[in-house]
This record gives sequence, C-alpha cells and structure tokens, in this order.
Amino acid sequence: MKKKILCLLLALCVGVFPAVLTACVEGEPDPGESAEYTIVDVPVLSFDASANKVTDASIATDTFAISYEEGKEVTVAIGEGGVTASEPTSATEGGVTTDTYTFTATAVGNYTVNITTGGETDTVTYNVAPAYPGLVFFDAFSSFGTNNMNTTTANIHDPCIVEADGKYYVFQTDNYTEYGYTIRESDNLINWKYAGAAIPGFNVNGAPPRADTMSESNELWDVYQIINKMTDWKENCWTLWAPEVVPAADGGYWLYASWTSAFGSPQSIIFLCHADEVTGPYELVYTDNGEPAVIANSHDGGNPYPNAIDASIYYDTEGNMYMSYGSFSGGIYCIELDPETGLRKDGKTSSDLAGYDDKAGRYGTCLAANRNTEGSVITYHEDVEISSYDGTGEYTPGETKDLYYMMSSSDSLSTTYNMRGYSSATATGTYGATTGGSSTGTRVSGSFSWRTSATDNAINFDFYAPGHNDMIRTSTGRNLLAYHNRIGFGTNNHYLFLSTYAFNSRGDLVMNPNRYAGEVARKITAAEIYTLSDTYSFAAVTNNNVSASFNKGYAMEGMQLREDGSIYFNNAAVGTWKLYGDNYVLIDLTSTIDGASGGAITGKYYGVAFPAYIEKEGMGGISISCVSENGANTLYLNMMDLA
Repeated sequence: MKKKILCLLLALCVGVFPAVLTACVEGEPDPGESAEYTIVDVPVLSFDASANKVTDASIATDTFAISYEEGKEVTVAIGEGGVTASEPTSATEGGVTTDTYTFTATAVGNYTVNITTGGETDTVTYNVAPAYPGLVFFDAFSSFGTNNMNTTTANIHDPCIVEADGKYYVFQTDNYTEYGYTIRESDNLINWKYAGAAIPGFNVNGAPPRADTMSESNELWDVYQIINKMTDWKENCWTLWAPEVVPAADGGYWLYASWTSAFGSPQSIIFLCHADEVTGPYELVYTDNGEPAVIANSHDGGNPYPNAIDASIYYDTEGNMYMSYGSFSGGIYCIELDPETGLRKDGKTSSDLAGYDDKAGRYGTCLAANRNTEGSVITYHEDVEISSYDGTGEYTPGETKDLYYMMSSSDSLSTTYNMRGYSSATATGTYGATTGGSSTGTRVSGSFSWRTSATDNAINFDFYAPGHNDMIRTSTGRNLLAYHNRIGFGTNNHYLFLSTYAFNSRGDLVMNPNRYAGEVARKITAAEIYTLSDTYSFAAVTNNNVSASFNKGYAMEGMQLREDGSIYFNNAAVGTWKLYGDNYVLIDLTSTIDGASGGAITGKYYGVAFPAYIEKEGMGGISISCVSENGANTLYLNMMDLA
C-alpha cells in the first residue's frame, strides 16, 4: 500500500525489526515464530527477450537488501524463476546489519526468494517485467449505472488503493450502488472485480439513506446525529466521500470516512471506522467517552479554514502519523494522529471539536492555502534529483533531496478537473511546486486524448477531467497513480484508471499518459527512442478547459525524434531532444507548433521516457511525459507505427 515502504524504513529508524515482507508473500511469517528482519530494498527488474535488443543489461540488474539485528544469521537464496543472485556485501551500523545482493534477471516472469534464519525459511515472490508490455486485455467500459453490482472499473470515484494479502483493493466514493463505499479487488492492477461494500447497511432498501429513512439500526446512526445538526444539512445528502484505508496498529484496518452536510458545503466531518479484514465489514470506532471517533469537524468551516473531507494518511521519517485533508474552501490542512489509536494526537473528541473555539488548534496545520484544490495525498520519496541542467553541454547529475510529494486536484469536478503536484522538505511544511515555487503546484495531467479527432475510433476513450488520485509504491517496485477518469469529452461516466509515475531531472512528478499494463519505470537507451520508431503521436494539456487546450485536447501525429537529436514535424526541423541520466528527456521546441484546432506549444519540456502499452498501437513501446519549464503545461508523446 501507499505508505508501506516508508513504514518499513521507519521500523529500522526506531530499532524495530518486524518480519514484514514487502512483496506478494506465500505465508507471511509470524514475528514470534520467524527471524526478525526487514527487507529494505526491493529489486525492480525487466528483461528484453526480443531477438534484436535495443536495451542494455542494466534493466536486468538491481539490488535486494535485507536488514537484521547484528549477530543474527540470515541467508538469502533464489528459489524458482529466471533470476540469479550475487554474494552479498555486508555493512553494520548501530547494531543493524544490512546485506545487499545484486539480482540479475535471465527471463520474464515470477521468481521466489528464500530467506532463512533460525531454522525457518520464508518465501517471497517477485516478478521480472517484460521490457515492454505485451498484449493487454483491459476491463470493458461497461456496467455503469445505478445499483449495478456487476461493475469492474465503472462507478469509481475518489479511489484509495491498498495492497494486502497479495492482492490490491480499491475503495471509492459510490454514488450508484452501496453508497457506503464499495470495494474492487485485483491480482494484477489491470483487471478488477466487485468485492462488496465497506460499510454494510448504508444502502437502505436499494436506495440512499435520507433523513426519513435512517434508523438507529444503521451502522452510522450516531455519526448521522452529528451531521444532521449542521445548519447546511440536506435530507438527500447521503454520499460518503473519498475513503482512506490504512493498516491499524492492531493488525486490522482503519477507514477514515468523510460525510458532508450538502454537496459543496464546507460543513463536514471525518470519522474513523475499523475492520479486522481489509474488505470489512467496517464498524464505527468510539472513543473512551462513548462518542463516535470524529477526527475533524468543520461545522463552522469555510475560508480561511478547510472543509473536513478527503482524508489521506501519511507518516514522517520519525514515525509520526498525519492526516492531510481538505476540499477547496480554505485549502489543504493536516492534523497529527496517534499511530497506536488512529485518533487525534491532541486527544480532542467529538464534543470537544463541536465547541472548540481555537480554530487553528482544531483544524491543524495549513499545508497549501490553495482554495482551488482538493483530494490530497502525500508520499515520501528519497534521493529525488533536483538538477538545473538545461540541455547545454554534458549532463552532470544534480543534488538529491528527500521530499514529501503531495498531489491534489483542482477546478471543476466534472469539466476542468486536473491533477497537480507539490512537494515539501518537511511533512508539515508549506507545499509548493518543486520547481518554480508556485502555490498552485505543477501540472501533472488534465484533459487530453490519444484520438486525433472526435471521429477517430482507433481507441474508445479520452482522458477527461482526470483526478482525485491516490499514490502507491507496490511491493514489486511500481510507482502508480490511481485516479478516476471520465472516458469521453463532455461525459460524466467515470472509471478507475492507473498510470505509472516518475520524476524528471528537476524533481517534478510526471505521469505516464497511458493506462498501466504491468510495465515498470526503468533505464531507457537512446536507441529505443529512435529505433523502435522515430515517429510519435503527441498531445499537450495547455488549458484546464479542453476546448481551449492545444488542438482541443486531441493528439496530432508525425513528430519525429531522429537519431541526430533533431525533432521534425511536417518535414521541418522544430527543435531538439536529448536523453540523459537513466531516463530523463528534454524536449526543446525552438519553433512553435500550432494545433490543427487551435492552441500552440513551444519552449522546453522536461520529462521521463517510460515503457508503455500504447493502446492505439495494440502493443508496447516508449512513451514520454514532460512538464513545461514553468510547470504550467504538459507534453505527452507516444510511439506510433510500431511493427
């Protein structure tokens, strides 16, 4: 799940050594029966099985590191699968020994790692990804509609993604089926199935609960009594917004739920539920005084204070637990929580919050005073490069920083929604654009399409008003965004999408502009960029309103990235491109490219080259995702004419 890797690192920082595995595990070990160790570096491996390789050996090698108490004996060996392991190098500091192995892939597919200590062996399963994704069968865009329990990726809004028990689970706002959050389950992050309701009974006789249908038998009756007193309360305001699910200290799971008094109102509450299993059922948590466990209450909310919905949990490097939250109104705030109870660290209860005059104390710390954003998620990333390289001369890597990255979504939910990226050096600091310092963040995505026009039927979807995303680093080393997307310009039916993400050389978060198909971000060679195909389709997001964006959001075709580093379009030189580092790309458009239906792009774009499944081509290739020098626009390129 999205905080899992960080939690493991925290265990080392505080001297705790749980037998926690960060991969799909066959029989997760019991700390009381197995050796105490922590896997701190998970290998990310790809293998190119093609006859005419344009990759190099670096994609097939990576490190595996395991830490344990000094003096213990822990051995690691490959079990089954196409991977070999070197002898380890060992280092001991502060009573902790870390063994580092080099893994080398020799084939695509799953492989096992056997970890032996104290006479017990635990087995972890990892995967070697293909250099490029093969043919993928995504779930059909169907089953959208009211009370339809056969949905796969349809009816999904505000997704929260969790990895548990070797599977992946998405929790989401549900306007069409159970109303109390529904769950989807997947083995591969590509194909999903309905897995029930998180809070059973919130569907009342097949319809959403109202003031005249709620009863004391409902699981959330006591929460209802709180929100029903808000002056902005509407009888038909039944939707629970934007769930957040994380492991609880007792081994179960906490669900942070949001309920608002009226659509768009800042009068809302965030409350806590708990379940023993990830799929529930989730039950309301009560505090010692018998009140519902309310974490935030914005009964008198509104600028400059936040709207108490859209909870997201994150941890700092010392193990402190925080909840970021907020939807428009006063921006994004955070409250410190107790990691043992999941409740507020300051001990304030529901009745305290209802009459708490100290608004600053009640609402916590302002992270981003941007009143035009919501749905925050924060993830810690180490060693992110922040370089001033501008393409001149030889590339020299810049300094690295450890940063907290926040993403949120801005503008109209149904039309101009767009995804924004922010960062901060501290967990509770002010979050702004990594480069440029903008308080509104850097653009990660917005509305665009790989179709070239409204009549282009090569693919049957657009990226329209994508947003309210979650971030996850999987146990297999993938950095992924899970977000909802309306699949046609001007439509309202939203579906679950996932895409990989990475960081450009300036530290800006960039998103692969294709649906995730099992690929992993890796080193790219220049030969891949101009040999697999030197011809690209390209799309740009230059305006939140798709009709005012470059080419009205549609792609254009025929951009060439040539071997000599030049860029051609319509048989004319329009700029240069450069690959540097492992996968950084600089696109420098020295001539303006006009969209066929309006708009223009020019200037420098800093990005990353990704392996991707290019749906319009029906096969894997290379995609490039870039952010403009000022952070305002994105430029996406997909290979075309692949053989």
